[in-house]
Amino acid sequence: MEKIGDLKNKIEGLEKSKNKQKEKISQEREKLEKKAWALKKKYEVDFKPAFTGYMGSAKAFFDKCITEQKNTSDLLNEKKIIEKSKKVFSDDLKFYDPINEFTFDDLKKYENSEILKTKIVGKEDIEIGKLIKKLNNSDWVKDGVDYLQQTENICPFCQQSISKDLHAQIESFFDETYENKKQELNDFIHNYKTYVDGLLSNLQLLISRDIPILDFKELKNKIAKLKNTYQNNLSKLEKKQKTPSTPVEIESLESVLSEISEIIKILKKEVEDNNSTYKNIKTERTLLKSKIWRFIVNELDIDLKTFNKIKTNAEKAIERIGETLKTTKVEKSKLEKEVEEKESKVTSVKPTVNEINKILKLFGFTNFMLDEADKKGFYKVVREDGSEVKETLSEGESTFLTFLYFCHMLRGSTNDTGIGKDKIVVIDDPISSLDSNVLFIVSNLTKELVQDMRNGNNGIKQIFILTHNVYFFREVTFRGNGNNKWKEEAYWIVRKLNNITQITEYDNNPIKTTYELLWRELDDIEKINSATIFNTLRRILEYYFNILGGLDYEDAISKFEGEEQIICKSLISWVNDGSHFINDDLVVDAEPENVEKYLKVFELIFDKMGHKSHYKMMMNI
Repeated sequence: MEKIGDLKNKIEGLEKSKNKQKEKISQEREKLEKKAWALKKKYEVDFKPAFTGYMGSAKAFFDKCITEQKNTSDLLNEKKIIEKSKKVFSDDLKFYDPINEFTFDDLKKYENSEILKTKIVGKEDIEIGKLIKKLNNSDWVKDGVDYLQQTENICPFCQQSISKDLHAQIESFFDETYENKKQELNDFIHNYKTYVDGLLSNLQLLISRDIPILDFKELKNKIAKLKNTYQNNLSKLEKKQKTPSTPVEIESLESVLSEISEIIKILKKEVEDNNSTYKNIKTERTLLKSKIWRFIVNELDIDLKTFNKIKTNAEKAIERIGETLKTTKVEKSKLEKEVEEKESKVTSVKPTVNEINKILKLFGFTNFMLDEADKKGFYKVVREDGSEVKETLSEGESTFLTFLYFCHMLRGSTNDTGIGKDKIVVIDDPISSLDSNVLFIVSNLTKELVQDMRNGNNGIKQIFILTHNVYFFREVTFRGNGNNKWKEEAYWIVRKLNNITQITEYDNNPIKTTYELLWRELDDIEKINSATIFNTLRRILEYYFNILGGLDYEDAISKFEGEEQIICKSLISWVNDGSHFINDDLVVDAEPENVEKYLKVFELIFDKMGHKSHYKMMMNI
């Protein structure tokens, strides 16, 4: 039995360890659930369609996070996934005409020409040409020649007539080659302007389109930069036209056009993605929901890894404990089976019958006894002649016999396999209708059960003893060693005042004698029962002055006057006449002030009769 008890304790310990591991998982999960729920609150507006079905419970939301740990969808950053959610989950999603690719492959052809670096001048091998070259004023002379046509050979600068020979030399200076170069320059400028204006026109058409999903701000800034560079180049070309002999170099537009092209590629992709989403909205929304959960799980990545590690370790521990539990339970079950087999061979009601009959005879119960019934494991109560008693036992006999059977059942069992069971015993006033001799043996049998509990015998783990009988209580709690309280003990007194039940716990045994119990009813005036206080006072006076103190009733009454004398007479007359006397003309009001008056007279009786020291002792003053 001891081995079975050890195994039972081991099983309880293992169960506690297993529950502790489960609690560890539960606590870590609860902590992480709060973090996951905080993420839900943070993103529930943007990701509501993905969270649908998991927004009403932190547990359900976290369970979804656990299942999404294997999600392999593309991981988007916060900005991108929120932007995509606004598009994909929007009810305003629609199709837009595609954006054409922006190219400028012919740019080099239109902005690179040697004519810009060429000094366009006249024929330099004639006499006038040498002079013009020396003076480096070819453009000035050309302007003057153009004016000669309007001034009829009058020099526009000096207002002198030009000789025909000089006029002829000047005209021969600006020959066909000069004119061809000038035409080449003009053609270049025209083509350059046509090409770049065409690019600008296309860009202007693009930014004027109504596409709410696109942001043209950056593109517009680049177009402004393009226009500015272009205008600077036009100024240079205009200068070249005016002074063709001066070489010029324009700034290439390739860099800014490349930047514009890249921006347009991004805008083009956005429109394509939008249109693709529009065409495949159901699939796109499904994919996006998966990406959203991938994002959420990634936000919890470190915490989830920590949780998984703790959970895995705890589950391994639970598994190991479970295996040990299984082995221990099998071992315990095996031992219990062995005990059961042995009990089935030795368990008999005969020893109990003999023991109870011995006690009955010892205490004078000779007109009935126990005997084995025909059915194995049962008793019957019989008379001396062997006939069954049936309904002829008195209340006291039935109570005593029942208590004896109860005590022996606690040490055994009503079946073959119950001996080793743990028990909590409740004994409620077992001494009703018993004489003092039987009360004594019942008290001693109860004390033996208490000792069994303290020594861990017969599986008795705890005993509750309830009684109204002070003598029974005194017998059960008597120690013989100063009545020191055991550490396993606790004392309570239950009182009912004004229909309110109160339970008071005491550090030490509150009951010494019936006489002292009467005094304890006077301890707290707030808790005094006004319906019984008068009888309590009278019983104290009767016991002390009749048996111990010796009271001269008339002498006691004569020591009071007025209302106090009436109260004193009321108390003492009851003592003198006995408990069956009925006061014929004294009505006692149970008001609090009257209770206080009676208590005051009660104290004065002891004082005036020379027994004040006894009053103080009993009132713990």
